Amino acid sequence: MSERRFSRSDWLTIPNAVTVARMLLLVPIAYLLVVDQHPVLTAVLLTIFGMTDWVDGFIARRFNQVSRVGEILDPIADRVGVAVVAVVLVAADYLPDWIAYSIVLTDLTLATIYLLFRARHRPPVSRLGKARTAVLMAGLPLTVFGRIPGLEIGATIGVAFASLGAVLHVITGVTYAWAIQRESRSAIANEVST
Repeated sequence: MSERRFSRSDWLTIPNAVTVARMLLLVPIAYLLVVDQHPVLTAVLLTIFGMTDWVDGFIARRFNQVSRVGEILDPIADRVGVAVVAVVLVAADYLPDWIAYSIVLTDLTLATIYLLFRARHRPPVSRLGKARTAVLMAGLPLTVFGRIPGLEIGATIGVAFASLGAVLHVITGVTYAWAIQRESRSAIANEVST
């Protein structure tokens, strides 16, 4: 049984470095949210976190640095990052509990379905999925900006965006689960017919 090895050029790219940096940002962001003492720095780091999701994809496409490692790593960084930030925001009383529950449970359900159906590929990112990510990435830092004196309206707007993003996350999860199940059935039908 041969194991696919990634070449150095496949994983050592600028977009992958940006993705790894995004994941590393979770440590100071989570810490700052828990201590709740530096809302400006926390909001800035959350904004950078959200922007890097767009930056790594732009660089990968613009400079032809799309890689298999990046295709695997980027969605993992997105899902883990959003889930961690949402859970910590809920724990710090920035967001209602149901937002974190819906994000985490949707992701766990999708991962389980993916494994149960032994999907060969993850579903391509849909427009709805992109909209969901953009809304969440805007809502999470806005919620924190609302902790800055004088910017309290940001918290209201941020919670509204995060709520909409959580609802879109569940809907997107259902569409992805359906796509995984459909692909699995199609693969089984093809194997039977050959």
